[in-house]
Amino acid sequence: MRERGFTLIELAIVLIIIGILISFILKGQELIRNSQIKRLYRTYLELVAMFHSYYDRYGQLPGDDNRVSERWNLDPSYNGNGNGRIETANPGVIDFSCEDTTSTEECKVWEHLRISGFMAGRGRENPTNVMGGPIGVGYITFQGTTQHWIAFRSIPNDIARDIDEKYDDGIFNSGWIRADGDYYTVPGEKDMYFQFK
Repeated sequence: MRERGFTLIELAIVLIIIGILISFILKGQELIRNSQIKRLYRTYLELVAMFHSYYDRYGQLPGDDNRVSERWNLDPSYNGNGNGRIETANPGVIDFSCEDTTSTEECKVWEHLRISGFMAGRGRENPTNVMGGPIGVGYITFQGTTQHWIAFRSIPNDIARDIDEKYDDGIFNSGWIRADGDYYTVPGEKDMYFQFK
């Protein structure tokens, strides 16, 4: 009985098909990654638009608004202090774990946006970003710059670096997009901070 093996042509065809499949998989992963980068940046832009729209309509920033209780007939505990800053519980630190019982302006901001109809949902819990981590906001000093910051937690290092390079200067501690660690020397996920005025 004679056994028949594969010819070189058949093996070449199989290898070509495998190569094509691998290239489709890699291209698909690249498309997903690019989509995540664009979605994260778009989320930042959407939040800035919400903050400005709220300010245009009510004359105060969400979270800091000291007229929420009278505007929507709520308890005064819903109000901020109206000083023009979304203040944090701890100076220099944004809270990524807001709950309905948290009474800081950085957590009230989400409730104000939701009550006013600018954001879907209810309560003070942080929304999440495209990578699944929470989003926070606050008036803090971060890497020497005191400003309102929108922060995204748990962003993979390579995506954080690419966002900074694409939309800012690519340096983790300068510009209007920053991260909590160097993209090239500090491995792991990053918290990304975007300035807004």
